Amino acid sequence: APLPMQALIGGVDETGPHVFNLDPYGSLIEEKVVSTGSGSPFAYGVLEDRYIEGSTVEEMKSIVVKAVNAAMNRDVASGDNFDIAIIKEDGFRELSKEEKMALLN
Repeated sequence: APLPMQALIGGVDETGPHVFNLDPYGSLIEEKVVSTGSGSPFAYGVLEDRYIEGSTVEEMKSIVVKAVNAAMNRDVASGDNFDIAIIKEDGFRELSKEEKMALLN
């Protein structure tokens, strides 16, 4: 049987930053905020409440960590580990464990 999956795709082009949701049926939709997985309803609650159009990467880092933390605290299937990547004009970088923990506090 096929195993459904959902991919989040991010990047920057000449018009600015973009994030896309590639759903299990093959639809590619550009989003302002996006989450996937069993805990995503909890993450969406934080993202939709706190996201402000035009926010900087620095402003969004703590919001994203709070969203992931809400999912992990409310959904047992989410587990207790997460990755956060920053995608900017100059490249891709994952936050270190120390950076993520500092944002949680």
